[in-house]
Amino acid sequence: MKPRLPGLTGAIHLIARRPAFTPIGGVLQESMMKILVAAALMLSAANAHAQASASDYPSCDLKGQRALKGDMGGSITDPRQAHVSVRANILEADLGNARIARHLTQATADSLYDRVEAARAGADRHTKRQGFLSAGEVASYDRELDAVAMQLCRHVAAPVQDATGSVGDYLQHRAASLNSRIDRAVRKRSLTRREAAKLHRAVGQVQTEAGHLQTVDGTIGRPDADRMNQRLTDVERVLTHQP
Repeated sequence: MKPRLPGLTGAIHLIARRPAFTPIGGVLQESMMKILVAAALMLSAANAHAQASASDYPSCDLKGQRALKGDMGGSITDPRQAHVSVRANILEADLGNARIARHLTQATADSLYDRVEAARAGADRHTKRQGFLSAGEVASYDRELDAVAMQLCRHVAAPVQDATGSVGDYLQHRAASLNSRIDRAVRKRSLTRREAAKLHRAVGQVQTEAGHLQTVDGTIGRPDADRMNQRLTDVERVLTHQP
């Protein structure tokens, strides 16, 4: 049977038990001990971070997300439609945060975001056509949002090391999507032109700032990215009349 190599903790215990026969040996033993203890502390901190990271994203609590209740108002006329809407808002905000933290590639973030938008649009379409969203339909949309959330949470637990695309790309993609939704809301008369202009202005400020920082600094720092992503989330909430 092939002997098992001791892990990091086992190596520390082996060195601690090994006698120092010479002064030089004692110095080496002490130095090795310090290195291994430091490595153990770093590994422990990394594991703790990996285990806690998923809990920082509300979308990972599938049971809690399925129990969400949204507010009705404006284009949101059905309780089940409101549920899909508020859940989509949270999931899109989590996707933004995960992209900013570079847990997701640009392509993956865009793909997942588009799936959430498709679920939201489907719920809105069914509600408008029927006057309500059935239990079966909301269950179908919940399953789709569950699938997106589970994919997001797998990436959060195991960050992507070769993430491509910039944070600025993600913010610009989300901003463009919001601008299109604002225009659709005006056409449907669920937003006045004055309200739409205010939202377009908020989105435009994010686009301008993100473009400036990306051009001048070559990157967007985490505090700035979080702040701009939150401003886009605020626009999203106004669009869906959610608190």
